Formats: sequence, structure tokens, C-alpha cells
Amino acid sequence: MRVLSRKLGKSEHDLRFILPNLFTAAALCAGMTALLLAAEGRPELAVLSVILAALFDACDGRIARLTGTASRFGAELDSLADVVSFGAAPAFILYNWGLGQFGIAGWLPCLALGTCCALRLARFNVMAHDASAPAWTANYFTGVPAPGGAFLALSPMLAEFAGLLDNGQASLVALFVTSAVAFLMISTWPTFSGKSLGRKASRLMLLPPVALVGLAAFGLLYWPWATLLVIALLYVATLPLSKWRHGVLRARSTG
Repeated sequence: MRVLSRKLGKSEHDLRFILPNLFTAAALCAGMTALLLAAEGRPELAVLSVILAALFDACDGRIARLTGTASRFGAELDSLADVVSFGAAPAFILYNWGLGQFGIAGWLPCLALGTCCALRLARFNVMAHDASAPAWTANYFTGVPAPGGAFLALSPMLAEFAGLLDNGQASLVALFVTSAVAFLMISTWPTFSGKSLGRKASRLMLLPPVALVGLAAFGLLYWPWATLLVIALLYVATLPLSKWRHGVLRARSTG
């Protein structure tokens, strides 16, 4: 019985470590499915697959932290999956959807998006091991994170799906948006990470986010593409705020 108990305990321990990586693998599968759907001429489903990959990606790290199973292996696997799901997949989707009509001028922003995504993830892995960084910097990313960048890059497609722009107009906008997003990924612009969201916040402070989530769920049910576009625009609106807040905290820590 003692031997069986030890074996069960080891099995439970191993499964606990496997769980976050299963979510990472699911994100990778969603990203690869997005490539297939784009190649088959189904851009709406391809975009939804990238969003699904982002949801899986948001879960793996949180599960690892909650269960105390964060590991170097998991971090490296996550970055490799992100290059596919949020670099290669959005770039191919955008080119196949509309940027291809511009020839090399449309391909270059796609190359920039995929390349800058890989560079941004490599920088993140290096900076994650910087023990000299102040504790408050853990609440910020350097540059737009890969899932957020992919979401923003696909926003012109959301505008077309919502009926706000036709394909030609949305494709022209995407030329500039994709290039801007690629730059933001490798920039030093501080963006909110949300990793510590809710750890020290009171229940009263959590009410507005919960209300917003409920409102977003309602919008996604009835106006999915328009709601996703609004979410993308709201994320852009947080960029000046994160820059200002980061500057305040940096001044305090060095003052």
C-alpha cells in the first residue's frame, strides 16, 4: 500500500506539471489551425482560431503560477508556440486575406510582424531572468506582448467583418497597422501585463472589471466582430496610460 501511495503521489505530481503545457500545446494547435483555415479561404474562422490561441496562452502561465509548476521548459515551449500562433499565423492570415494584393509592399509588413514577434519573445525570455529589476516592473511588459500584437494586427479584418470597411479599405489600413504593431512589439513601450491583477485589489475594485467582462460577453453574443474591434481599440487606449504609470513608478523608485 505504501508503494502504491508513493506511485500515485508521483503520478499526481507529474500531471500537475503537465497541465500548463497542455494549454500551451492547445494554443499551438489553435495557431496551426488558423494557418489551415486561412489557406482554405476562411478568414473569419482563422481569426477566431488566433483569438482561441490567445485564450489558451492566457491560461497556461496562470495555471503554472497557481499550481507552483512554473518551469524553464514551460517558458521556452510557450515562446515557441507564440511565434507560430501570434507571429506566423497572423502574418499569413493578413497576407492571404488582403495584403497579398499589394505584392511585395504587402508582404514586407507581414515579414516584419512575424520577425518582430520572434525578437520580442526572445527579449522577454532574457529579461525574465533579470533579478536586478525592481519588483514593480513585473506588472509591465516591455513592448506590446505577442497575443496583444496579433490581436491588434488583425483589427482591420475585424472592421471589415463588422461591416465598417470594405476589403480594399481594410487592406489599406492593415498595411499601416501591421507595420505599427510590429514596431510596438520590439519597442520599449511599457504595457500593462495583468499578471498580478486581483492579488492585492479589494473586492470593490474588482467590480468594474467584472462588469466590463459581462458587457463584453453580451456584445460578443450579439455583435461579435464589432465588440472585438472595440476591445482592440480599448487596448490601444491603455498604451498612453501604461506609459504614464510606468514613468511615475520609475521616478519613485529612482527618486
